[in-house]
Amino acid sequence: MSARPIEPQPVEPRSFFETTPIFRRRAARDAFCRNAFLWGVGNSFVNSTFVIYFLKALVPNASDSAALGTAIAWTVAAPRLIGALRLLTPWAIGVIGGRKRLCVGAATFSPLILLALPLGAPLFERLATTATSLNLAFFLVGAIWALHHLVEYVATAALWSWMGDALSPASRLRFFARRERRLLLGKLVGLALVGVFTYLESSQTFALELLSSNAWRIALPSLGVVFLTASAVPLFRAPEICVENARKTSFTAMLRQIAAPLRSRPFLSLVLFGCSIQAILGLTQAPQYYFRATTLQLSLFTSLTATAIVNFGQWSAASRAARFVARRGVPTACFLALGVASLGFLLYAATPANAWALIFVASIFWIAWVVVNIALNNEITKRSEPCERSSFVAFYFTATTLSFGVSTMLGGRLFDRFRDVVWSIPGLDLELDYCRLIFILGAALLASSPTFLFCRREPPNTRAPND
Repeated sequence: MSARPIEPQPVEPRSFFETTPIFRRRAARDAFCRNAFLWGVGNSFVNSTFVIYFLKALVPNASDSAALGTAIAWTVAAPRLIGALRLLTPWAIGVIGGRKRLCVGAATFSPLILLALPLGAPLFERLATTATSLNLAFFLVGAIWALHHLVEYVATAALWSWMGDALSPASRLRFFARRERRLLLGKLVGLALVGVFTYLESSQTFALELLSSNAWRIALPSLGVVFLTASAVPLFRAPEICVENARKTSFTAMLRQIAAPLRSRPFLSLVLFGCSIQAILGLTQAPQYYFRATTLQLSLFTSLTATAIVNFGQWSAASRAARFVARRGVPTACFLALGVASLGFLLYAATPANAWALIFVASIFWIAWVVVNIALNNEITKRSEPCERSSFVAFYFTATTLSFGVSTMLGGRLFDRFRDVVWSIPGLDLELDYCRLIFILGAALLASSPTFLFCRREPPNTRAPND
């Protein structure tokens, strides 16, 4: 009798930190942090430019439009809605031939799309001057914005998968705190440079004459494009990690890979938590833009200063936030942090007209978001399967951005329907318009949103030897 041949058992791929020397692991982490810094600088230029076109050129000219809330919601939500296509990230990795190629290519190509914003700025402003063409202006700006984000979203899912394979469980939380600090530092540098340009543009100085004819509006996003493109250089030098299979797969296999996160209950609980946060933020988008531009009448320089305060506070607190999450655990840390952040919405609800200085107080409360950001970054990589990490990351970001996009569109329609309605609170001699009412509701929902989050009990993070 002959013995039956022993069938080979599938071998799980060993993680990058188990098979790679320590100096290469550190080189990978350094590359990811340098990428975050350069991307943060470029993103500050690009986002600030978008705010310039959006608030300064479009919104003031459109303040009497009956569909203002819907137009604002479309421009903000369009990138999130089209972001559902990032579910195809595993397929894109297979077609392009690896996560490194995808990330480097997207970091090079996506900034070039944004050049359409400064080049088309005169057209957008002309369209915004008439009621009939206003919606077309919002549509064009939103479409350009959405196409840029689609490329970036797919690359982000691949990058998070790539980073997750380069980190040991013990060093993951510390790394995300370090990367968050680099990202925020880059944003601060970018905001400082944009603030200088904005101040010169708003003041009657000789420099204004040199920067006339909208030349500065072309220079700012062009600098942003340069920094965003430069962020591809550290990724190009980072080591490739072949934990996931980068081959082209069949359509059926691709569907199975996309649906893989649905089989993980701990990961789905994280998705529910992220979706609840994004839904709350989406409902308040149109009221926030309108409230800042009309009720508070914030100048662009004031808005940039408030954003800089948030970024500086989060940069200062990132390391402490990581230790706080490790010590308290994710549910408790998020409960406390979102409770503090919700006070910013309550302050909005109590702010009288033209009291623009209170935006700085609200910015202090929003510093608490750094705790949630670091906790979520850590949990996304920790709860995803190593062999299918790109599918898990893509699923999380798709679900949360869709939640934000749909709720933003709904919030815009509600804003158009109720923005002129004032409710009287019986017994309190208090009147609330729609914006203030939605801020109070948003604060209550945001503070209670961590009830969606439940985690498995796991041992606390400890420092890995020689890592």
